[in-house]
Formats: sequence, structure tokens, C-alpha cells
Amino acid sequence: MRYIGPYFRMNKLSHKEINGQLFHLSKEAIRTLVLESKCGLVDSIKSYKKLSSSIDITTSTNFSPLLCIYRKSSPNYIHSKNYNGFDEESFKKDISPATNALLTTSILNLSTYYSRFKDVDEKLYAYSEAYKKLSKKQLEFYSINLRNNEGIFIEKRNLSENNYKGFNLVDKNNKFKFSDQAFMMVSYNLYSILYPGDETSIDYNNFSLEILQTLVEFKEKIYDCSFEEICKILLAINMFYSNSKNNDAKILIIDLTDFLINKFDEKDYYIDELDFTSLFVINLLLSFKHTQMITFNEKAKEILNKLLSLYDNDKEAFLKLSSKKELKYSCFDIAFYFLAIFMYAKEDSREKEYKNMISSLYRKYFINSGIITSWPDAPTLDDAERYRGLTFNSTDMLEENFFKMITTSTPSSLGIAPVFRRNVTYSKKKDSFSSSNSSFDSYKNIFIYQLIIFLFKDEFMLETSLPEKELYVRQIEDEKFDILDETPLDNDSKSELTNDIPEDDSKTSN
Repeated sequence: MRYIGPYFRMNKLSHKEINGQLFHLSKEAIRTLVLESKCGLVDSIKSYKKLSSSIDITTSTNFSPLLCIYRKSSPNYIHSKNYNGFDEESFKKDISPATNALLTTSILNLSTYYSRFKDVDEKLYAYSEAYKKLSKKQLEFYSINLRNNEGIFIEKRNLSENNYKGFNLVDKNNKFKFSDQAFMMVSYNLYSILYPGDETSIDYNNFSLEILQTLVEFKEKIYDCSFEEICKILLAINMFYSNSKNNDAKILIIDLTDFLINKFDEKDYYIDELDFTSLFVINLLLSFKHTQMITFNEKAKEILNKLLSLYDNDKEAFLKLSSKKELKYSCFDIAFYFLAIFMYAKEDSREKEYKNMISSLYRKYFINSGIITSWPDAPTLDDAERYRGLTFNSTDMLEENFFKMITTSTPSSLGIAPVFRRNVTYSKKKDSFSSSNSSFDSYKNIFIYQLIIFLFKDEFMLETSLPEKELYVRQIEDEKFDILDETPLDNDSKSELTNDIPEDDSKTSN
């Protein structure tokens, strides 16, 4: 009996295994949504023919690259003689700029992942080429079709029943959102960085810098936005800076983070906005990483301690501040709370200290709660992705639980795409969950998936011995770049640098 091991073993998942599973979930979910769902306006596949010299991924009947994705649908697969994808009758044909910008940023980041398979697995490498081509077409589509007469990105709606040709987009409303512009800025800039030789690269970079300058010039207007909106704007700018190392973005990070700290202290956001309180922690950690402002790290720890106090060790659950017997958790509550603690433990080198808590939270909320409808299959033993360094050697084989838990059901077995449900309800008395219906909200899902890809991609590639090629960085304002990148900013140096930004005469103290 000793040869088959113990009957019962309480395994705690490591940081690396959780990182691997969530990144795998995210990249496969994005692939499903952007290439197989048909939940949006579908591009012609003619230009995708023979993307790779040895394989044509467009031979799949499910290949349907999206120029943009709709707001909502059912995630159930429909298979018939003439159609494969999500149920068209369930589509809500609103088109959000932020959602689509996040989608394009996701496939751009994943194109760098799949580029590592060149000369090893041409089928996987073909996704890199498909994502590059598709991201360019998406960005062209956004600039032409998702802006109003003033050139501002706004939400649109497709009135046509046809998802291929002859679409009819109208303004859903003319409401201006800074976060829409900010996430678009990230997408156009990232394309210019990843593909500097492309003929559109300079134009896309300049376009992204124009958006950045708009955010700088209208900073006072941003201060009037909600806590949630400013958190999203700050996240976009942190993403933008991580790619571009742009000095103006760095100064804006400092200003917005300072402002959010003051705004956060004015109200108890733990009760009504636990999700964006957690996202604020993620922003604080990113802002500290990018600026080395000690106050940002200290505030992150302060809020983290309050978030950690919500954790019930006996139930292995975090309990929202409510007297109700049943607690409703949105997918944002679960994802942002978990990622904040996961990221803090990693950045502060406290993985061992929080290992049990993180593993328990992950199992309870991501695996057992029903918040995720299905989990993508692990790569097979014939797939290069299954081996460190793409060696195909048994000694380099990654275990299945690096990609998924054995107990999770797959999309093919359930006939449903891997998406986050909008919410689940937790019974404190029964210590059990009940889930909402499985409608697909593209904004919530793609926001979560892109955040995971952004935070986890590099570690996943290192763990699988796929080190990322160094990004080409366009060095804007070289002298400031060198000073800011090497020297932590104190309050005095912050004041000197912010003097370079033109201020409105009407500016008042915050």
C-alpha cells in the first residue's frame, strides 16, 4: 500500500500553482472569447489564411476573430450545421470602449507569450501572428467607429442583426468617461511598443501620448469623478507606465494616488465598495513599484490589514461587513480581494506566511463557489506548453495542477465557456455557496482576465522557462526617464517635477 501513497492528503497550493492556473484560465478564456464566441462584430478570415508556414489555424470552423465584443450574452455554446459560437439571440449589442481596449491589450500581451513557440510549435505560434493582425484591425476599428464627432471614445450600439458586414453603429449615449480614454491609451501605446517596425507604430504612439496629455490637462476634472472611476483610470496609467516608462505618466500616477489616499480616508469604502477598495490596494502596490513613494506602500499595508481582518480562519472565508445571514459576492469582490492579498504577499516576500490563507481562499472562491462556469483543459502531453523550456522531456513535464484542478469541469464537458458569473451568494450558517445564472458580462470578465494576465504573465513565463523578450521601450524625455527610473522620489523632488506640468489658474487645494 505504501507505493500508492496516503488516501487523504491536505495539499496547499503554492503561489506558482495558483499563478499557473489563473494565467492558463485567462489566456484560454480570452482565446475563446475573441476567436470562437462570435459575440461581437466578426472580421473576415481571409486575411488570416496561412498565418504560419506549416499550419492554418483558420481551418477550424470555430475561428471567428472579433473586431469588437458585445456587452452581454449567454456563454453557452451553440453547435449546429451552420453556426458555432454563443447564442446570438442572447447578445446585448452594446460596445464599451474600456472593455474592448482591455480585450486588445490582453491579446497583445498574449501575442508575446505565443511568440516564444516559434520553431517549436507552429500551431501555438500562429496565435501570436493572429493576435498581432487582429489587434491592429481592432485598433483601426476603434479609431473609426467608437468615437464621436469630437474624437472621444464613447459607448456604441449595433442596430444591425448582421454581425459580419453592414453593421449599423449608433451612439448609445454621448457620456464621456476618462477610464474609456485611459484604457484605449494603453492599447495603442502597447501596440507601438511591441511592433515598432509597423507602419502605424509612430502614429499609435503619438495618439496614445495625446490621450495622456488630455488626462494631464484635465486632471482637475478627474478629481471630480467617483472613487471607482479614478481607481480604473489609475490602473490604466500604471499599466501604461509599466510599458512606456513615460515621465508624464509617472507624475500623474503620483498625483492621482495621493488624491485617492485622501479621498479614501473621507469615507468607509470597506462596506459598500469592497471590490474597488481591493483594487485600490493593487494600485497602491503598483504605484509604489513605479515611484518608490513610501507613503503608497504604507497605505497599502494599512488597508491590507483591514482586508485581512475580514478573513474567518475557521470558515476559510472573507466575510463582508454585514449583519445579513447571506452575503452576496460579485466576481469583482472575489477577484480583486484575492489578487490584492496575493500580490501583497508576493511583493513583500511573505508567500510562506500567507500560503495557507491564499490557498484556502483560492479553493473556496475560485474552485468551489461556482463563480467560474468551467475551467479549460490542461495542455496534453503532446503539447509543447506542457513542458518547461518546450523540451518535451519527461523530466521537464508540468503537472496537470499547474494548469487546473483535477476536480474542475471543462468547457467541452459542460458546453459552456470559461467565464466568471456576475455573483455568488454565501450562507454563513451552511458555509456554502449558491450561484447566479451564467450570463456573460464582457466588461467584468475581460477586466479580470486582463488584470490577471498583466500581473501574472511574466512569472508564468519564467516558471515555464519562457523568458519574455525585453520590450522595446520608446524613451521619451530621456533625461527625466533616467532620473526618475533610478532615484526614489521624495516629496521635494515630487514638487520639482510637478512644476513641469502646466497648471490651471483656477486650481484649488484638494
